[in-house]
Amino acid sequence: MSLLILANDFPPSVGGIQRYVYGLAVALRHSGEEVAVIAAEQPQAAEFDAASPVPILRVPAARRFQAARNLADGAMGYVHKASHRQEIRTIIAANWWPDGYGAWLVRRRTGVPYVVMGYGREMVQTGGNPIKWLMQQLVIRGASGGLAISHYSAHQLSRRGLPQQRIRVIYGGVEPAHFAAPKTTDEQVQRKLGKDSQPTLLTVSRLVKRKGHSQVIAALPQIVSEVGPVKYLIVGSGPEEQNLRRLTREYSIEDYVRFLGEVDDRQLPAVYRDADVFVMPSRDLRGQPIEGFGLVYLEANLCGLPVVAGDTGGVADAVVDGKTGLLVNPEDPTAIASAVIRLLRNPDWAAQLAAAGRTRVLEEFTWERVAERCHRALTDWGLTTSR
Repeated sequence: MSLLILANDFPPSVGGIQRYVYGLAVALRHSGEEVAVIAAEQPQAAEFDAASPVPILRVPAARRFQAARNLADGAMGYVHKASHRQEIRTIIAANWWPDGYGAWLVRRRTGVPYVVMGYGREMVQTGGNPIKWLMQQLVIRGASGGLAISHYSAHQLSRRGLPQQRIRVIYGGVEPAHFAAPKTTDEQVQRKLGKDSQPTLLTVSRLVKRKGHSQVIAALPQIVSEVGPVKYLIVGSGPEEQNLRRLTREYSIEDYVRFLGEVDDRQLPAVYRDADVFVMPSRDLRGQPIEGFGLVYLEANLCGLPVVAGDTGGVADAVVDGKTGLLVNPEDPTAIASAVIRLLRNPDWAAQLAAAGRTRVLEEFTWERVAERCHRALTDWGLTTSR
């Protein structure tokens, strides 16, 4: 069979959805599926596409309805190629909008069914716009299935009218080989970071308010007071950077916080391994996307770190409280500080959490397992044949 993935948000642009969709596409390809991606044009796309194991067809970037139409036109062109006409069995819409509406247009013209992916709060962000709400109902209820990255996301799909028997949780995935960086890379990163005896905390994400960096900064004075000097590494960039730098000055903790900016993917595993605790207390903020899962928690576990995470959205599917990490109230800096202090004061227990997390990731959250779950769902729904 052949699968078409419609993805307006796709690498080389950076983001959790982009990483997830590309990871799934590559995993399906490696599992033996014939997969192609229809994505929007963007700078540096040609170089990225040339190195991709998955064929990528770019369409003009646009906004609103035109973005959906462009994705649909690209898919139509692919479907109508003589070599593909009998092979396209299913379209995977990477999001309900504009990808899902594009898939709906293709189904209306060709009869090719589609499934829609669900992450977090994107399904409830219609802004009180009745037209957008109606479009969402049209897209989700017209889907032959929903692929959710967590039980929270599955619940959101169900609330939007998709029958529960047509929803599967396939989770997120990581590539273990990517995190087996050579020792020389670790040594290079340690020289850059100035490896010392101070306990190291780490957050890897875009610098946006909902990721909870400000809450970690607010917790740092208590952490330092109880365990002594620490190093807090912040990897990523985004609109919150200046506010976070201001907060470090207000709390007089500039000496403990380092903003590393964007880190090359090849060096990121070494940065993980340089740390002692991964902390990202994602918050549920009105009008902003919620943490639907959190691949970075899996990456941290895989690299031998216990995690402290916000108990919100779909995070509980990525972090098992008390077994692979600790879930805390992300609005309470004292709770965040207490969790970090417990881990730093009990290194053997922290190591047990990290080891259990690594085992769980290797058994349940590789991209190979995600692709298996996706294929099983499509087979059960009659959208493909069993292998």
